[in-house]
Amino acid sequence: MELSVLKKMLIGGAKKILDNKQELNDMNVFPIPDGDTGTNMDKTMSGVLQVLLEIGDRELESSDFDKLYTGALMNSQGNSGVILSQWLKGFLRAFKDFDEVNAGTLYAGFLAGTESAYNSVAEPVEGTFLTVCREAQENAEDNLDEETTTEQFMTDIVEGAKESLKHTPELLPVLKEYNVLDSGAMGFVCLVTGMLEALDDSFDIDLSEFASVATVPAGAAPAEGMGGEGLAEFGYCTEMIIQIDDDKIDSFNETLVRSDMRDFGNSLVLVKDGNQVKVHIHTLKPESVMAYYHRYGEFVKLKIENMTIQHNETVFAGKKDVAIVAVADGDGFADLFKEMGVTEIAKGGQSDNVSVMSLCETCNDASAKHIIILPNNKNIIMTAEKVKEVMKDCKIHIVPTKSLAEGYLALSLIDPSASVEEIEKTMNEALSGVHTGLIAKADKTGVYNGISVNTGDYIGVLDDDVITCASSDLKECLTKFIPTVPSAADCESVMVFAGNNDDKAIADGMTNLIKESCPQAEIFSCLGGQNIYNYVIAFS
Repeated sequence: MELSVLKKMLIGGAKKILDNKQELNDMNVFPIPDGDTGTNMDKTMSGVLQVLLEIGDRELESSDFDKLYTGALMNSQGNSGVILSQWLKGFLRAFKDFDEVNAGTLYAGFLAGTESAYNSVAEPVEGTFLTVCREAQENAEDNLDEETTTEQFMTDIVEGAKESLKHTPELLPVLKEYNVLDSGAMGFVCLVTGMLEALDDSFDIDLSEFASVATVPAGAAPAEGMGGEGLAEFGYCTEMIIQIDDDKIDSFNETLVRSDMRDFGNSLVLVKDGNQVKVHIHTLKPESVMAYYHRYGEFVKLKIENMTIQHNETVFAGKKDVAIVAVADGDGFADLFKEMGVTEIAKGGQSDNVSVMSLCETCNDASAKHIIILPNNKNIIMTAEKVKEVMKDCKIHIVPTKSLAEGYLALSLIDPSASVEEIEKTMNEALSGVHTGLIAKADKTGVYNGISVNTGDYIGVLDDDVITCASSDLKECLTKFIPTVPSAADCESVMVFAGNNDDKAIADGMTNLIKESCPQAEIFSCLGGQNIYNYVIAFS
């Protein structure tokens, strides 16, 4: 099959994820609404679709695969979205060396996708997307021979993925405890099922369903300062004068040489005067340009300058030393963080994870040599790590705050005028011994940590574990929650961030009750304005 069939397959996979987005969101284990797997995976595929819109009807070229991956990466958000982008990284880039789609090339793509996905996670967890993509690839590999068709290979992928999905609860205890399947793994099943369905001749490539994609920044190439592969504006300014050998002068076709240079870089200036040729080009691989011309003769003059370093030195010269970027959900937290020394706020949080592109743009706005990122959500840490890989005009430091409460405490003791090393050290030390409390309405019925919960109940969560539940009374839940916190009596500080003014009024009226459980602590409350949670509570 022609390479262009991959366009149909990617569109089919994206469509299947979009069609099942809400189901994937609803497959969340935890009773607090944070189901966003479907949304995150859909966002990642939207980046791919945007690039496909730009490619249009023409055949895929080798350079398109980097653009497709970059589109996926820059639009990815949340752990599920970022891991999917890394699977796509391996899958797509494998096809740079192929000119057709068949069982063999698809196997190379799925193998590379599996390796890339596993390599993207510091501590791979089985029973997730990773297991299902690997076992699907292994199932297809076991059945692969010279007679295997493209359709049969993809059928084996889908069957392997579905069978693997069934067994995820056996590998991940939390899934078995709540009798559910892993949502990210289910997302992979949707992806490959859609890819298989797209191989049917009746499948119609119709991007109209994704019209909203066209209005979203594609991320087909990172914005200036975000690095990434193929940044044509940087690289090496390469200038040379070549004395062409007498016996090579007839074979030097200026039109052909100019055409060849398109593959090496841009900003080409080529002047031929007798046996001498003067060349100027911006390229990422000056050694390849030199090798190309060296076959015609000897260098009379040669100069290579690193424009990336020159650019960075110029940019750095006008930047402050240190800036802090914090992810915040709610105007109250955003204002509070700004008062505490944060330079720029990236809006996002629970069920609304910030994308790689958005976080990169916020870091660019911060304009500093060193930027400290506070993700303030465990599902945004991986996104921040990708920003660290992408950003080239500054040095990114990540303090792995898992909640808004941790973000507040990380900021509470810093000296904004200190060095980046001192600030980062102070922040990490501040997180030692911190506990995060959350109170919110449950959106699922079940038994969590031995506590029966019904949809609509208020529940108290400490560091990801449900520890209290109260039917439908927020005040009752807060009253029960504080004494249940194991370390409450030893706390030196309790900070209560309320989602709205009514919730804050309730917390303000309970200061004495909180003091009874936390006798050594200073008690504070303020308006956080966060979504989902009535209260975010920092215990330290």
